[in-house]
Amino acid sequence: KIFYTTSSYEYYGRSASLIHTTPDGEADAPIHDGTRIYMFAGSQHGAGRFPPPSGRGTQNSANANDYRWGLRALLLALNDWVAGKAEPPPSQYPRMSDHQLVPLAEVRFPKIPSVEIPKRMHHGYRVDYGPDFLSKGIVTIEPPKVGKEFRMFVPQVNSDGNETSGIQLPVIQAPLASYMGWNLRAPEIGAPKELYSMRGSYIAFPKTAADSKKTGDPRASIKERYGNRKTYLKKINEASRKLAREGYILSHDIPGITQQAAKQWDYHMKKN
Repeated sequence: KIFYTTSSYEYYGRSASLIHTTPDGEADAPIHDGTRIYMFAGSQHGAGRFPPPSGRGTQNSANANDYRWGLRALLLALNDWVAGKAEPPPSQYPRMSDHQLVPLAEVRFPKIPSVEIPKRMHHGYRVDYGPDFLSKGIVTIEPPKVGKEFRMFVPQVNSDGNETSGIQLPVIQAPLASYMGWNLRAPEIGAPKELYSMRGSYIAFPKTAADSKKTGDPRASIKERYGNRKTYLKKINEASRKLAREGYILSHDIPGITQQAAKQWDYHMKKN
C-alpha cells in the first residue's frame, strides 16, 4: 500500500509528472490498485505559512498554502487502509486525459502586472550506468551516458492562476490570492529566469475593483468575489465540509481551517 503525496512545485522542479505518465509522454500511465497519488493544488515543496514571507532571493512572496491539514487526513487514511479498515479516498492528481496536465508552454497563467512566468523547468533524462545496473545494481559507466530527456508536464491553471486538479484545499477553492508551485530567482542573486529551488509563489488579489483597475490586474478583487468576511468564511466552511466528507481533511480540523482563513481575510482587508 503506497501513497505518493506531492506539491505543485515537484512538477516544476522534480519531474513529478513521471510518476503517472508513460515513458514516451503520450498518455497517463495506469496506476496499480495498491497505490494512490495525491497532489496538493497550489503548493510549494514544504507547507506554507502566513503571512507569506517575501523577498529572500525570490521575485514573489513564498507560497502560503498550509497543506498539513490534508496530510493529517491522508496519514490516517493510509493507516486504515493497511489495517484493512477502509479504502482510502480516490487519487487526486492532474491527468492528460482531462487536459489538466500540459507542457509548460501551454499553461494559461493570467497576465498579472510585474509577474514573470517560468520559461524553463527541471528535466529528467534517460541515463545509462552500464549493462549490469538494472539487474545487479552494479555501475560500470560513471558518469553515466546521458540520453534523450523525458517529456515533462505541469498542472493547468484557471484565470486566477490557481490549479484546477489535485486536492484543492479551502484556500484554493475560495482563494484570496494566486498560489503557484513555482517562484523565480530575484535579479539581485542572478539567473532571474530560473526557478528558485523548493519555493512557490503567493500573489494576493486586489482588494477592490478600483485596485484592479488601477494596477491593470485581470483577476477579480476580493470584494467583488465575496463582498464581506461572513460570505468568505461561509465558502471556506462549505469547502471544508465537502473535503471532510470525501476524506481529504479531518472534520475536527474544520474550526482550525476556518480560523486560519479568517486571519488571512483580516490581514488582506485591513492592510493599507
